[in-house]
This record gives sequence, structure tokens and C-alpha cells, in this order.
Amino acid sequence: MAPFTTLWIALQVLTLTSTVSTTQLPVVGPGHFEVTFTEFSLTDTNRLDPFAKDGRPRSIMASAYSPSPACQNKRQAPYMPPATAAFQDDKFAVYGLPNGTLKSLTMGTCDKVTKSNSCSPKGFPLVFFSGALGTSRLLYNSMCQSIAAGGYIVVSLDHPYDADIVEFPDGTIITAANISSDADIELAVATRADDIAFVYRQLGNTSLTDKFFPGYPHRNRLYNTAIVGHSLGGAAAAAAMLQIPSLRGGVNLDGTMFGPVVTKGFDRPFLLLGHENKTQNTDPSWKATWPKLTRWKKEFEVKGAAHYSFSDLPLITSALGLQEHLPAEVEQVLGRLEGHRMMDITVTYVTAFLDFLLKSGSEKKLQQASRDFAEVVQVA
Repeated sequence: MAPFTTLWIALQVLTLTSTVSTTQLPVVGPGHFEVTFTEFSLTDTNRLDPFAKDGRPRSIMASAYSPSPACQNKRQAPYMPPATAAFQDDKFAVYGLPNGTLKSLTMGTCDKVTKSNSCSPKGFPLVFFSGALGTSRLLYNSMCQSIAAGGYIVVSLDHPYDADIVEFPDGTIITAANISSDADIELAVATRADDIAFVYRQLGNTSLTDKFFPGYPHRNRLYNTAIVGHSLGGAAAAAAMLQIPSLRGGVNLDGTMFGPVVTKGFDRPFLLLGHENKTQNTDPSWKATWPKLTRWKKEFEVKGAAHYSFSDLPLITSALGLQEHLPAEVEQVLGRLEGHRMMDITVTYVTAFLDFLLKSGSEKKLQQASRDFAEVVQVA
């Protein structure tokens, strides 16, 4: 798991650009639905926040990306809310990112939907997403939107004190705690799994789904749910699989495994997608967990990818016209694949797995992806 500070150092190169204009990030991959975007917070009054140290209950911030079969109106939405964008701009400006870059990014979303009978009776499947340690969920906005465009409701979580910054609707800001020791990391993974389980239960409440997923005649059924995570979020995805038996399967994007899942495993489908040289041969946690995964499983390696290739960052640098000017040092964290191409690989493999798991039961799209992307090698 690469330290995010390494990424900051690499981004010194972005002094190449001094002016910023509004840039809309594209939807990438095979999906064809327009997507609505909402944000919400939930508080678990039955659980204290283990990182707050002041007796407060655990609160979680989330984004929901919902496919819209009947979009009436489109709009450009800010990529990040103001305080978060300012924080990220300041953070990266120290290393040369042009001032206002994150504030300038937008997403094309569906602003208004009408009821439609084009959905299946079971509704769209639900997918949870959890990102890397020290990384805002919002740095995966384009990825989550692109997965949702494939016909999935995607709920992306920020885990307070774990993410670098979490901005709540009431203006509350929580910045990252020092999570560095093995004990801290294992606590963070366990806390994330608890967060996911709590939100999963809350999404069984129709009043909540009516509020945040309007316009659909059929609500999502929780039994048709999977989970995807990047880095520490990949470890949390596996931990949540162990904790929530009704999750049907999961994806770990480049994350070292932590906690009981390494020795216990589980009996549902799981996909490992790693950057170049991130395999069972180089990650002992993957090697230890692999035999404990007793159902369908596959492992792929993406040649030319690095740890933060599995985020929006390569797409952002590409959309801003910066990527081909980056020096070799940046490849250590963002990889050497062009940003649109890398996002297409990630979204295509994730949605192909989700289609197999939650829709068709067929591996044809995974097989086609292997023909389309020579950069991806099946390891196991």
C-alpha cells in the first residue's frame, strides 16, 4: 500500500501548468446509463467512533451513484464540495498542482428522472465502494459513476479519521488521524467493515432509499449486493465479506489483506486485480488468503499500472492534458498507462465481474475483456 505522501512528491511535476479551466471528467467504460449523484450522511447511534476519543457516535459520509433509465435533465455537478476541493487544492499545490484544479473539475450527472418500467423487477443491483487509506472517496467519483453507468447503484463511503478529509452536509470537517501502525491499520479495516455493515442495514429502510434513490418503481434488493475496494478498501471489502454473509461477492483492487480473513477466508466469489508485480508471488497476504477463498476466484495483473492507477488520478491528469508530460517518477504511483485506458480497464473488469456475479452468471464479458486489454494478465 503506497503512502499517499509519495504521490504528493510525484505531483511536483504539475508546475508545468499555471492556468486552470473548467474540465468535465468523462464516463468511461461499457456502461450506457445516465447517472444521478447524491450525497448523504448516517450516524450509528449504537457505536462509538474508535478514532474520535471523545465518546461521539460513529458518523459516515457517503455518495450514491444511481443509473437513470429515464433522465429528463442533465447538469454539471462539482467534482468535490467546496471545502474538500479547497483542502485538496492546498494539499497538492504545495507540490506544484495549479491552484484551483480540484475546484475546476465537474461531472455530468442526471438532475431529474421520471419513473420508468424499464428496470427489471428486482431493480438495479447494489455495489459498495471503499477507497484507499488517507484518500477521499471523492477521488473515485469518475470510477464509481462509470460503474453505475453499467446498471449498478454504487454507494461509496468515506471513513472519518481514515480519509484525509471528510466534509459533512452541516459543515463539519474531520481530517485524518495518524493511522500507521499494524494495530491502527487492523482497527481501521475492522471499523470500515462495521461502517459498511451499518450502511448495508440502513439501506434496507425504504424511507432512506425513497429519499436518496428516487424515481424507480422497484427498490434494490439487498440480497443482490457486492463490494469493491481499492488498497485498504480492498482489505475492507474482504473483511466485509467475512462479516456480512449476504454479500454475494467482492473485488480487491490492489489492496494488501489484513485481519481474520487472511486465515478464515470465505465461500463466495472474489476477484483480485493488482498493479504490475502485485501478485501472490509478491504479496504474502494474497498468497495466504488465496487457498481460503473456496468458491469462484480469479487474479489479474495489470502491466504498466501502479498503486494509484486504480483511482481517478490518472484520468484527471490525462483530462487536463498533463499525463504525457509527466516524468518517470510519477509512474511509481500513477503508472505508465494513459488515464482513459487505465480507467477503461478498471471499470470494464469490475463491471464484467459484477455482471457475472449479480446479473447473467456468465463469464463472457470477463473473457472478452481479456481479449480487449493485452495489458491485463490472468495470474490465477
